[in-house]
Amino acid sequence: MAPGAINSRGRQPRMIGKPAGVAAQRHAAFPPAGALFDFGLILVALALITISPLALVELGFSYDEAGGTALEKIHPGTMLAALILVLAMATQRNPLKWLISTAERTPALVVYALAIALLMAHTIQVVKLPFTPLIDTFIAPLIVYLLYRHLPQGRGRRLALTVHGLLLVNAAVGLAEFATGLRLTPLVAAGVVIDDDWRSTALLGHPLANASLTGAYLLMLVLGAGRDLPVVMRPIAFGLGAAGLVVFGGRAATVLLAVILLVLAAQRAIRILRGARFNQTSILAAVAIAPLAGIVLVGLAEAGFFDQFVERFIDDKGSADARWEMFELFRHLSWHDLILGPDARQLETLRSMYGLDFGIESFWIAYLLTNGIIVSVMFFAALLLFCREIQRAVIPGGTWVLVFFFLVASTSVSLSAKSPLFAVLILMMLVLLRNTADETASGRR
Repeated sequence: MAPGAINSRGRQPRMIGKPAGVAAQRHAAFPPAGALFDFGLILVALALITISPLALVELGFSYDEAGGTALEKIHPGTMLAALILVLAMATQRNPLKWLISTAERTPALVVYALAIALLMAHTIQVVKLPFTPLIDTFIAPLIVYLLYRHLPQGRGRRLALTVHGLLLVNAAVGLAEFATGLRLTPLVAAGVVIDDDWRSTALLGHPLANASLTGAYLLMLVLGAGRDLPVVMRPIAFGLGAAGLVVFGGRAATVLLAVILLVLAAQRAIRILRGARFNQTSILAAVAIAPLAGIVLVGLAEAGFFDQFVERFIDDKGSADARWEMFELFRHLSWHDLILGPDARQLETLRSMYGLDFGIESFWIAYLLTNGIIVSVMFFAALLLFCREIQRAVIPGGTWVLVFFFLVASTSVSLSAKSPLFAVLILMMLVLLRNTADETASGRR
């Protein structure tokens, strides 16, 4: 029977096979199957999550300081991910053809890569600043996306359990630091060791980096990231992560997470009222756990666990003032500087005048002030296109994680500093929220 023909019952016959091109696309695993790449992907996750910029500085590397070799300026996780990508490309019959095919299927990646190249050229030629911070901050996420976007179930589950374990260890280390007053790595900002800050640094380094990624992890758990964990471990993982969020002191992350969770709960309640199906077991479990959670929260409050965190809302030590004063910098710049970017020394002087030595606490504002409106807006547009590809690669709900992350980034230095922060977020999303709908039998191991 010819394709598209109707049988005697008036229905189209079900196609047994698939067009060769589609089948080839779905059966081709990248990176290819094998212990080398399985282990390599786990090593990349370990490096990105456990080796923080603060740890590199503490180990003596000139990661974010003047001097040192070129390799010291790049995060080990980025270099390892690039190596795994090159090795994976070498397994293709024609690496150039693979690149062209990838570009044709996802043109947004090309736009994003070109935007990074433009930003690098602008940084070198116009702004007169080093370009190496862009490697870890924005090129590493692209490499991570190419490596983790299509994960067979076996590989994906092993990676998911690894990521869950690392993030829970990170929260546990943060709690231990909070309890003992000792830090795994000192908190350093602009080359200055900060001794009077109670917030934990744990594995991920800066408290705000910890808060943004821990908050994103909690949101992912609500959206379905706990599917690889045993059922009994899911509330434990959420509780440990929530406790970690407190000791990392992320006010913006905590408030935004609470707002998004309330919105998601309201949406779910409306769907149930309209007749949508719901899991009765989950509802009963929530009802049973709620009183126990309440008792634990009251006990922690009585023990003073939340005191310092609540104090940050009352006395933020000038953090809110710093976020307002960054807007004052615009008044000192000409239209030429605003459009193309001011001289780096001029901006540094203005920051010192307004007491912003630790950085401009908004990713968006920092880029507009540093690189000018034209280049920044072009880059922001390409970044949003890249985020759209990430959202397509994960299960529904991933948009909420990206919204949360960028809202938090709007209140801190975040992506305007050299950091693998965004790469870790993408790795978490692609592994924990991976979309398994298009898996094939050859991809399952």
